[in-house]
Amino acid sequence: MPLHHSKMCERENYADEVDRLPSKDRATYCDIFGFIISIISHIVDIGLDCNLAYTYYRSNQMPYFFATVGFIAVPALINTAFSVRMYVLDQSNSANNLTTKFTKRSICWLLVLVFQLAPVLRYFDALFYALKSKEAEKKNDTQNQRRYYELMVKEDSDVALLRVLECFLEAAPQQILQLTIIFYTHGQGINTLTFVHQVLSIGSSFGSMGWSMASYQRLLRVSLKDKGNISILGTIMQFVWHFLVTVSRILCISVIASILPEITILCLFLHWLIMTIWLHLLTTERNFCDSKLGESIFYAIFGFVYIFTHISLNQGRTLYRYVFFYTILFIENTIATFVWYTKADLEVQQSLYYKPIFYLTIFPFLLGLVFMVLYYKCFHPNIGYICTHKY
Repeated sequence: MPLHHSKMCERENYADEVDRLPSKDRATYCDIFGFIISIISHIVDIGLDCNLAYTYYRSNQMPYFFATVGFIAVPALINTAFSVRMYVLDQSNSANNLTTKFTKRSICWLLVLVFQLAPVLRYFDALFYALKSKEAEKKNDTQNQRRYYELMVKEDSDVALLRVLECFLEAAPQQILQLTIIFYTHGQGINTLTFVHQVLSIGSSFGSMGWSMASYQRLLRVSLKDKGNISILGTIMQFVWHFLVTVSRILCISVIASILPEITILCLFLHWLIMTIWLHLLTTERNFCDSKLGESIFYAIFGFVYIFTHISLNQGRTLYRYVFFYTILFIENTIATFVWYTKADLEVQQSLYYKPIFYLTIFPFLLGLVFMVLYYKCFHPNIGYICTHKY
């Protein structure tokens, strides 16, 4: 995993704003505010999804109810398993005894398992360390200020993995499910209350996804002590790139699933299988799992993430990986869009969203790739660096 990997770079005429531990090791109020927003946004997102499931239950729409619950519960269980694995790895490191002391909370873990809130516990840990660091700073206790700040950074970098899993295992599939239901039930009479709950769930998932993607890459740079940071403009470019590509991808899958659900599931399964095998062949680092079975499960989970976007699991040149991955996505998206555009029933073709959806499945994807190129050409932290390790 890139969270535990580093390569040495030499600085050359580059004014770097370092994102790793600064000399004063200060937790800022922006850090505290960010953790609070993360906690609130996660709870609101899960709450709105649960509310939508309950709405389906009250309306006696049991297939939609069970599907919505499944898309909430399964990703949450996976996130919990990953979080437990992280704690196990922490406990094997004597430097993390303080983390172990504060995170061995049986009541909290019971609540996490019941309500599926694994990332929230991590957010609370990071928030706790940030507050303790600020308290030590006010007391001029430099040693504890630095120690709690390092623990805060460690927790925040760990939760980056949980954020991206939450983003693409729960938020993205939830959007596809609800959009597919909306497209599929078009013309069958709209229940206004149900539609409002659907829109709220979709909107909260988009918000959760945007927040996760905006912070993920930056958090990876924080955890790599020999790496320069991603600037604010670079973070914006990363966000827009991933957001546009993912929105396009979600719309493509949703529209084709509304008319050809069985074929869509088969195609997604084949895509997942190809991506999982590719990750097995491509990834060389084995820091998260210590067994073949664990590695296989790990790659299978990220193979699902690769249905929507590319996440680098190890360092190295990404050009050829991106060309391979985004070429496959573009071909799949184009085929799905044109099949839906030509085979949609007459009522859908006469709807107001027919042509806009067609354009939204193609152009955001291409625009997202433009922002990707801009990021690597103009805003990547290695611009101005000569790397001694040849990728």
